[in-house]
Amino acid sequence: MKRNCFCFLLVVAMLFPSSCGNSRRHLQSISIAKSVSGPQIQFVATGTFSAPPTTVTPLPVDWILRIPAPPPQQWTYTLTGQPYVYDCNNANPVNPNGVTAIAPADPKAPISGTTTKVVMARLPFSCQ
Repeated sequence: MKRNCFCFLLVVAMLFPSSCGNSRRHLQSISIAKSVSGPQIQFVATGTFSAPPTTVTPLPVDWILRIPAPPPQQWTYTLTGQPYVYDCNNANPVNPNGVTAIAPADPKAPISGTTTKVVMARLPFSCQ
């Protein structure tokens, strides 16, 4: 009887993490890579998640040229998997000095909406 109980608990323990792991997967960090082609700078976001698949490129993000200060309590976002392209020839007189990628921590979040939990990354750049 003790052996059967132990085997049952062992099987349950083995199944529990795998079934819970998928529902708890979340975005942990974002990295931004840039490439330069003439006056254009292209940015691509990569996401690192807490469970497989752990790396996603390109990561759908909301691109912005500033960091909201102070950060809002609730973020409104629209995600795109397309790279962000900044054209230095058509730039505003003030160079933004950086690009920010923002994405919901929940990988099952809709493509647009609002959330209180986001992950963001910022990459400084200059047109000079």
